Amino acid sequence: MKRVFAMLLCAMMVAGMMAGCTQNQQTSADQTTQQTATEETKEEEKTEETSAESSEIKAPEKDVEMQYISVEDATKVLDSDDYTFLDVRKAEDYNTSHVPGAVGADMDAAKNGDFDAGVATMQQATKDVDNNLVVICYTGKSYAQATTNVLSALGYDMSKVYTLEGGFKAWTQAQPENVEVSAEIKAPEQDVEMQYMSVEDASKHLGEEGYTFLDVRKTEDYTASHIPGAVGADMDAAKSGDFNAGVSTMQVATRDLDDTLVVICYTGKSYAQATTNVLSALGYDMSKVYTLEGGFEAWTEAYPDNVENN
Repeated sequence: MKRVFAMLLCAMMVAGMMAGCTQNQQTSADQTTQQTATEETKEEEKTEETSAESSEIKAPEKDVEMQYISVEDATKVLDSDDYTFLDVRKAEDYNTSHVPGAVGADMDAAKNGDFDAGVATMQQATKDVDNNLVVICYTGKSYAQATTNVLSALGYDMSKVYTLEGGFKAWTQAQPENVEVSAEIKAPEQDVEMQYMSVEDASKHLGEEGYTFLDVRKTEDYTASHIPGAVGADMDAAKSGDFNAGVSTMQVATRDLDDTLVVICYTGKSYAQATTNVLSALGYDMSKVYTLEGGFEAWTEAYPDNVENN
């Protein structure tokens, strides 16, 4: 009888231990499930919070008015600790040449309509910055406008935001010697051979799609008179030996271009040669680069009535 009782007692103890283990396992599983659910909830709350923050940054309904700073005034504050120069052109163009000390912040996506990308770029560029900003784009228009809109939406003090009047193009024209150029772009060891286009052949392509007439004479001479439709790109500094200035000028003049270029200088010699050298260094397709034979002088003799005067 005692033996039976002992066996029953032992069985009851084993059953109790098994029940306890099962309960502990269930409790542990419940705790794990609860912990996972809590973590998921926190993650969802964090995601919702981030989404809420992002949704608060909305593009303005219309373009925010820009305020400008002239190249002359910008030059005076270039080395000031209170000013940050922000180059918002494409990264590859900034890397080629830029205003010394300018910070690159590619706003191409924003300029093309991706406001959120612009927000991300400007948040990074202006992190911990409370300076006056000088926004540099190509000509002081679309890229600068996209940047101004984003900065306004981010709550930056807009009284401190200036667009460089005329953009990088105006800077290179006024300050050709004050441009930082990539060390990878080097002047050729000797002049690159030019190929010519006669005045007669050039006249056939004037105004034709796929052709760009590039007047590389001094700005004042281009302004006084030029071939109708020709784009002015002053290469006087390059002709005088400042290769970096020429790089900046040609970079701006040929941005997004894949056209056949007709280079117009005074007589088809030194200015055109400097231009040809720079275009070659920039990697332009040289099979598409022609110098107008005899230059602007030959054109005015052959087509005196086909000149635009100011």
